[in-house]
Amino acid sequence: MSLEEKTTPAVCQSHLMGATSTGNMLLQQDDDDEFEDASDELSTSLMDLDIAFDDCERAIRKFFNNELVEAMEIMKPWARSSLYHSLGTAIFEFIPAMLTFDHTQISRALTAIKACICICNQHRKYTTFVESIGSLIRKPNYSTYTDIEAHAELCYAEALLLQAAMTIMEGEDLTGLIKGTIKVKNCYNSYKERLYDQLWSNPLQNYFQDCHPVGYSISILIISLLDIFLQNAFGLAELEASSKSPGLRSVLCDLTLLAYHLVICQFIGAEEDVEVCDRILKEQLKVYRDGVWFLIFKGRLELMRGSFNQAIVTYNTAIASQDIWKQFHHVCYWEIMWANGLIMDWREAAFYAQKLINESTWSRTIYSYAKAAMLLQLNIHMSKEEKLECNQLLVKAGHYKQRIAGKSLPMEKFVIKRSARYQAQGGWLLLPGIELICLWNMFHILSANHMATSDVLKVIKTTEECIDSGPKNWMGRYEADNRALVRYLHGCCLAHMGLPNLAIAALDSVFEFKNDLKEDTFLLPYSLVEIAMCHHQLGQSDQALLLLQDARKRFSGYSLESRLQFRIHSKMDIIKGSIKVEASNQVTSL
Repeated sequence: MSLEEKTTPAVCQSHLMGATSTGNMLLQQDDDDEFEDASDELSTSLMDLDIAFDDCERAIRKFFNNELVEAMEIMKPWARSSLYHSLGTAIFEFIPAMLTFDHTQISRALTAIKACICICNQHRKYTTFVESIGSLIRKPNYSTYTDIEAHAELCYAEALLLQAAMTIMEGEDLTGLIKGTIKVKNCYNSYKERLYDQLWSNPLQNYFQDCHPVGYSISILIISLLDIFLQNAFGLAELEASSKSPGLRSVLCDLTLLAYHLVICQFIGAEEDVEVCDRILKEQLKVYRDGVWFLIFKGRLELMRGSFNQAIVTYNTAIASQDIWKQFHHVCYWEIMWANGLIMDWREAAFYAQKLINESTWSRTIYSYAKAAMLLQLNIHMSKEEKLECNQLLVKAGHYKQRIAGKSLPMEKFVIKRSARYQAQGGWLLLPGIELICLWNMFHILSANHMATSDVLKVIKTTEECIDSGPKNWMGRYEADNRALVRYLHGCCLAHMGLPNLAIAALDSVFEFKNDLKEDTFLLPYSLVEIAMCHHQLGQSDQALLLLQDARKRFSGYSLESRLQFRIHSKMDIIKGSIKVEASNQVTSL
């Protein structure tokens, strides 16, 4: 049966697969143009879609049963000529990149995605210059497209979405966010204008509908994170509906929902839905009991619910479930490090930081600083050997600094400054482990465990009382920065304990040092955002919005700016959503 004769919805399941080896066999050029020029070197053979469906079905089952290499081997033979095999191969590289943020893996994913775009362009409908100009005025007549041209448009839109996500992941700078936004919107337009309005109305609609909600909903979801004018409710509703539908494609929706609610929402400060995640995990772990993907997310759900010790057990189960792809182990080590930090088991947290230093290539700078920060939290209980190790770690941290696409990671820049501060302050840093937990937005997770939150608050208050008791010569020129930092951490902890008035008092005091800060100017906008959310807790939503707008417009050029911009966006969405609900309730009561 030819490609033009038949397709099937489950072919889109190639989107779900990930792997570790295709980057080496795919083209390595960095330029989109170079891939276009190389298109005539690619095979023009066509893959029968019945065979493609069988391949994808077999591969996905192997993939979620931890048979990663075997799953990838199914896709390799046609990865450079078949639309769906090439797209599946790209996803083999994309999903691990999204989970690990490993720069080598990101590079390989980009290579695979560009190769997929090249193959799509080979099969997309050729348009003349005049036709291209005409398409700006009126929509093309998609009824004239052959099946292969229609599928090429679909795969092209999916590949654009992956490329956009990779662009955002390459760095936390605002330029990357803007470029990523543009690419995601292009993908969204491809679905909405080219595919949704036209292709789904033709006789092939049953074959396309199974593919449509995934990329379409994900593109809306990503845009909602970047564009204050577009809400994400529709994208989430589409994904949840697709998640509950029968068929292999629902697994991709499940993974997207888990990643969104358990990872992205936590990082950017958006509202997560743990009940949806609980439903998904219970269902999928019945099918893939030892599947590393779902075990990792199960550990994350337990972490979010404040069950830190149980989360550690689950992550260790995930580690034991497979030994083929070590990067999965690194994800677990990273999570276990934070889980131990949240219960203030600083030595155990440092142990897992060391495992990351030894095994992971993501950022030895961040890992080195994280280990030192955890050990320094031991304070007077730190041994001489541990103190010496901290000195060595912080001296060497800057040596591992990376440049990705010519840019340094913002967090690497931050921890290098902290390492220099350590030297300048004679071997002292103020609450470095707790500061890292706060900057990674984990006070929200901490608040799910009342005992752990109380323990952290005691340490912060003890430290604050100590530095307020009299001059501390070791602070030197950074006295204002240190005093402002401890008050910021105190205020954040109180805010997440549901004590907004006390939190506002602590956070307001940060601004007493605004004219004397030498380095930590980021504390001002970060404090303002926390104050805004305290006002929201108190029911003063209009005041909260004004403060968030002030934080966005008034400050710029500070450390870790882009991650705060994401959080400001999320907080404004939360507040506007609550205002709409209140207004709706008032109308209903009338």
